[in-house]
Amino acid sequence: MEIETMAKTTLETKTVKDASRDDRSWDGAPPPSGRALRAQGRALPAVALLAAGCVAAAGMPAAHAAPAGTRAATAAPGRTAAAAAHAARPRIGKVIATISIKRIHLKIKVREGVSERVLSKGVGHYPRTAPPGTLGNTVLLGHRTTWLHPFGRLDRLRRGDRIVLKAHHKTYVYRVRGRHTILPTDRRALEPVPFKPGKAPNGQYVTLISCTPKGSDRHRIVVVGKMGK
Repeated sequence: MEIETMAKTTLETKTVKDASRDDRSWDGAPPPSGRALRAQGRALPAVALLAAGCVAAAGMPAAHAAPAGTRAATAAPGRTAAAAAHAARPRIGKVIATISIKRIHLKIKVREGVSERVLSKGVGHYPRTAPPGTLGNTVLLGHRTTWLHPFGRLDRLRRGDRIVLKAHHKTYVYRVRGRHTILPTDRRALEPVPFKPGKAPNGQYVTLISCTPKGSDRHRIVVVGKMGK
């Protein structure tokens, strides 16, 4: 049973089979071993990715944009358009986009924030990650089995599938590039270039995150897409 209170420190889990299909990589191999996953968690120890149905948002990687009012956000007339976009953050709960994925018959609104209230209405945008269509990584979270369960079939996405975001009267098309199964403490999916800590953003990415296997918060399923030129 997924957790419905995002701020809970005690996570309730449901026993599920390890062989669940969405716990497998693109080539059908099983997910990383417990040792490998624990190593990933040690490399990035801050709790940040208790995602979608089991979300408890915490700190963000330093590589992401600084909050409005800081030197990075207010620097100079020469700052980039992406930095300016980060500085003008919408209020929590505001609809900022629509996401459509034909493969899984999904079309739903995206709201700012990843609180229980926001995710009960659909898909949430992780604050301080890139706004839709801009340079960097747009991180989106959604439930799999509760509320509107927008990411219930996230495991069915295939390489090359279209992820379409519409925001500010513009349409942004991303193509699925890969899928990962990670621990809740693994923050690499939040990086400006997903799963490449410290690398400067080199394009527009979208990262979709939820819990896996269905009904459990043991791991996270992560689908990464990138906008074509």
